[in-house]
Order: sequence, then structure tokens, then C-alpha cells
Amino acid sequence: MTDTKTYHLTKKTYQNIFFSKMKRNILQLIPFLLFLTLLIGWQTTRFVALYSIFALIFVGFCVLLWFFFKNLKPFFSETKLQFNTQEFQLTKNNGTSTWLFSSIRNVVTHEEHWLIYLTINSYVYVPKDIFYTEEDFKKFKSLLNV
Repeated sequence: MTDTKTYHLTKKTYQNIFFSKMKRNILQLIPFLLFLTLLIGWQTTRFVALYSIFALIFVGFCVLLWFFFKNLKPFFSETKLQFNTQEFQLTKNNGTSTWLFSSIRNVVTHEEHWLIYLTINSYVYVPKDIFYTEEDFKKFKSLLNV
């Protein structure tokens, strides 16, 4: 297996990932609310539109409170990635998880990292600067098919 440098997720990066996902979800709701308003008519849906805006603000506030009180230390612990041509594994807090490259549902590429989606909602954060050599970086990138 090919080793990489040890890394950890920073709070700032985690917030950026979370808010980009939240922004995308909210942007998907806006056309639905506009369609609902046009479908029923503005006079009857003024209340629905105001209620929807209030609900979005309330849910956002609840999510922020959840982040404030939730124990996020496991997310920020040191992680080590190892991979070969068939699978990759993450070692964190003396525990190891292994996934096949064929089980990856989606890979979202950012400038400094990848989000490797294993299910619709769960992803693995992998920074691009953890590889010891450029060859290891290119090999991992080709295995991700990005």
C-alpha cells in the first residue's frame, strides 16, 4: 500500500464544506418556492412564502446551534490515507476503515481537496497536498477517475 502524510480536517475547511453544501441545498429550494407561489397565486401564497422564508431561517439557526453543541473532535483528529490499485483506507484514532475504489459514488474536486462520496450523504475528505511524490498524487487521482 502507498502511504501518505498524516493530515487533519481544520474547522475552517469543515465550515466551508458545510456552508457550500447548505448553500447548494437552499438554492435548490428557491425555484420550488417560486413555482409554488406562481402556481397558487401571490395573494394566497404570501403567507406560504413568508412561512417558508421563516422556516429556512429557523432551520439554519438550529443547524448552527447543533454545530455549536456537537462534539466534532473525531472529525478533526489526525488521519492517514493508504491506497493501492483496488482500495483505499483511512486510519484515524487507532481505527481503520477500508473502501474499494469501485464503491465510490461521486468525487467532488475542489482546489485544495477532494470530497469522496461513499453514499449520497457521507463523504471522505482528502487534501491534495498529503502525497509524498507527484507520482503518488497522479496515481491516486487516476484511481478516483477525476
